[in-house]
Amino acid sequence: MLIKFLILFSFSIYIYSCASVQLNKGIEVNKDEDWLMIGGNPERTNVSNSPSKLDPPFNLFWQYDVDGGLSKNCLSASDAILFVSTLNGEFYSLDISSGKSLGRTSTLGKASFSTPLIFNNNIILASSGSEQSRIFSYNVISGLQKWARNVKWVQSSPVMVDENIIVSNTFGELYKLNAGSGTIIWKTKSGKALTSFYTSPAVSENRIYIGSNDHYMYSFESAHGKELWKFKTDASIFCDASVNNGKIYFGSDDKNFYCIDTSGKLIWKKDLGTKFLSSPAFYKESIIVSCIDGNVYSLNSSDGETIWKYTTFGAITASPLIHSDKIFIGSYDKNFYCLNAKDGKELWKYQCEGRIHTSAVIWKDFVFVGSDNKYVYCFK
Repeated sequence: MLIKFLILFSFSIYIYSCASVQLNKGIEVNKDEDWLMIGGNPERTNVSNSPSKLDPPFNLFWQYDVDGGLSKNCLSASDAILFVSTLNGEFYSLDISSGKSLGRTSTLGKASFSTPLIFNNNIILASSGSEQSRIFSYNVISGLQKWARNVKWVQSSPVMVDENIIVSNTFGELYKLNAGSGTIIWKTKSGKALTSFYTSPAVSENRIYIGSNDHYMYSFESAHGKELWKFKTDASIFCDASVNNGKIYFGSDDKNFYCIDTSGKLIWKKDLGTKFLSSPAFYKESIIVSCIDGNVYSLNSSDGETIWKYTTFGAITASPLIHSDKIFIGSYDKNFYCLNAKDGKELWKYQCEGRIHTSAVIWKDFVFVGSDNKYVYCFK
């Protein structure tokens, strides 16, 4: 009887210890180098600012089973800690130096499609799938929820500008909240009743850009949420926009990749014969685009002409990640690739145990990616 009690007691302690994320010291955020939100910044440029020189080949440093599916954007990193959200409604903190868990907790809904947003000692996440779904702020020092707001179902990631959060939901609504208090500053809705946002917003110079299932790319002003314009494509938009040098880049299910200006006028479009689920990245005067058909393109930013193309053997839903002159991208063919951004040549690849649909993240000289066998991989 005593042995049974001790087993049950030990098991309950184990479950309790895994049911929270509580760190013994604050997060020392380096805004110039850390990966704090989806796309790395509000413009969603997918460019690493790590000062480390990363040259292949890379070695697998550790892998960790998060016991749940991983969305296409679910990783962030700061102060030697990797934060991971999962599709079974949990988020983890992992020690980058060892690959060991520092704790995990629930995200309040059935699933989180959201990249953990790091704000001081708080992790801000959104969830969906149940009536408990919320966007919330979790303090990693106290191990307690700081605030939570019902913004309906969110299947995208929030971004932060000037300590304010911009988040979209599947009801076609946008919210602006104060990151510290969770106070809702405004909410707005696009014009059509059936509009849904499955994409994450991009923000640049006080303007918000977001694509919708109603075929439109929308622009809102960030001060009050007023709709400024909308640009029509010929199919739904499930590809997040990225902003660079005053231009907005995105793909549509009409199989065209678009470049428009900040007034909503078309600069060019390129028929790539495929759909898109990932935001592009930028390398010098080119745009790096990953496609559902498994191709990675380098396009000239001025006219959209193809510079080079690299073909994988599976679909790609992850965004390309640029570090110096290298591209990191995973494919459904289970390979994680490092390509030369200049000419598209393969520099290195690693075959994971599952298909890769998660966008990679870099922190210092560590490279992270997730696969659908529920593993997070760390390369060094």
